[in-house]
Order: sequence, then structure tokens, then C-alpha cells
Amino acid sequence: MSPPSISPRSNGLAPAKNVRRRDRSSGSLPPPVSGDVAPCPAPRAKPAGESRLFRVLRAVVGLAMVVGIGSGVVWGARRYVRTSPRFAVSEIVTSGGKRRGPEDLAGIAGIAKGENVFSLDLDRARARLASDPWIESAEVGRQLPGTISIRVTEREAAGVVAVAEGAATESAPATPAGTYLVTRDGVIIKRIEAGDPLDFHVVTGIVLKTLLEDREGATRTIRQALDLAYDYDRSPLAQRSPMQEVHVEPNGDLTLTVGKSGIVLRMGAGPYRRKLDQAVRVVGELDRRGAKPEVIMLDDEAPGSRRRPMR
Repeated sequence: MSPPSISPRSNGLAPAKNVRRRDRSSGSLPPPVSGDVAPCPAPRAKPAGESRLFRVLRAVVGLAMVVGIGSGVVWGARRYVRTSPRFAVSEIVTSGGKRRGPEDLAGIAGIAKGENVFSLDLDRARARLASDPWIESAEVGRQLPGTISIRVTEREAAGVVAVAEGAATESAPATPAGTYLVTRDGVIIKRIEAGDPLDFHVVTGIVLKTLLEDREGATRTIRQALDLAYDYDRSPLAQRSPMQEVHVEPNGDLTLTVGKSGIVLRMGAGPYRRKLDQAVRVVGELDRRGAKPEVIMLDDEAPGSRRRPMR
């Protein structure tokens, strides 16, 4: 008796190829059968030294390209801003100048319209301005696209100092070495030239050697002399006897010459306000007596004063 035939559909089994297809769709593939898939050739290993060298060369070439491109861009931009008419100086704005006008300040700084704002050396322009005797400090700046600003602080003259070659003696007067404008603090500004202001208090007796060897001490003495002069201007004596000069004695004492007749007030050492008050009382007393003094001695500490009558 022959065995019964079994239909694929009747036993619930599918052909082998169908089973493999279902396995693939489920994501679980059976191991490949020899001959189904060709084996992949193994990659040929490169020498480690050759691969490292290639990477280094590639990095170097890339860096060189970046640097070259960047340098070219910078050079082109720099050339543009230094040659473009857009950045030419079209306006020079100045402030703070009294003795020096706008054109003077621009000329001293060495700046002219039409120059490129980026080609100007602002530090050099500032130094040139500061070298001018009237200019105490200076600031120079640029405002794009074409404006240069100059701001200065000028020195203010407050006195005239007549410098002598040496101290005067009874037998030989002092030989003048030069006359200078000074600030209120006693700082020498410049030698007096034609056109300079001269309506200031005059200080004499400063010796050139002292000025050269002890500039700080000479400056302090000049400032003290000017302080005395301004104090005298505020005293009652100034209206009737305007001051002519303040003289610095060899020992540092101060002497005033006042009035048309040249009355000498020997002030000695400071402080001087009390001595000025004393001078007012002495001169008032002499007026009541009708005396005309030549010298009034205020350089002692004793009450009153010594007076030398006019000969």
C-alpha cells in the first residue's frame, strides 16, 4: 500500500525559499549558505607612516591656503582704506586754542586736508603740538571717514621774569640774560618775542645759574614773588602807588618797587600779608606828616618799621 501524498498546503509548511523570505522580513536571517554570498575582499592595510605623513601634508597645505587667502584679504583691505578718497581728511576740528588758531594748530601738528586719515601718525602729531611753548597738553583723534580732531590746553602767561647773568653788586649791576614769560605757578613758558603780551608783573633778580642748576627752586621763588605781587594789587596801596617790579634778593628775600617815584618796600621773608598791612599803616602816617620816603624797611620782626627818608 503506497504512503499517502502530503500537500504543502495541508501540512502548513511552505517551500524552503518561502521560509527564507519570511525570515528576512522578520529581520532574522539564517546564516548564509556557502555559495549564496561572495566573500568581501579584506582591505589592504596602508603603512602607518605613509598615512600619518599624508595627513600632516594635507593640514600644512590647508593652513597655507588659509593664511594666503587671509593675507591677501588683509592686504587688499589695507590698500583700499589707505588709497580710497573716501578716507581723505576733509575737516580738521580744533578746540582750546587761544594763542594758536585752528590753522596754526593744524600746521604745528603737520596735518593737512586731503591726506589719508589712516596714514597720519597721531602720536607724532600730538608730540609736535606738545613741543610748542604755548601748548601744555594736546589730544589728536580721527573720526571716520574724514575728520581729525585736535584738542589743546594752552599755558596762560601771568608774569615776566628778567633773568640776569649773575647777581647784582654795589659796583656792578646785573647783566641781563633774557626776558621770559611765566605762568602763575612760576613755570617759564618762552623767551619774549615781538607780539607777545607784556602787561604782567615783572620779577627781577633771578640768576641764570640758579635757573639752570635748580629749576624747581627757581620756579618756587618766581611763584612766591608773583603771589606777593597779586597780594599787593589787592591792598589799598596799589591804587595810589602801582607796583613796578618784584625783586629777588641774593638771599631769597623779596623787595617791591612801587609808585611813580619808585618807593622801595623791603619785605624780607614771608609771610607777607601782615607786612603789607603794616606798609599801609606806615605810608598813611608818612602822608599825614608830608614825608616822601625812599625806602620802607619791613624786613624785621620788631614793631613798626625803619624808614629811610628820600634824599
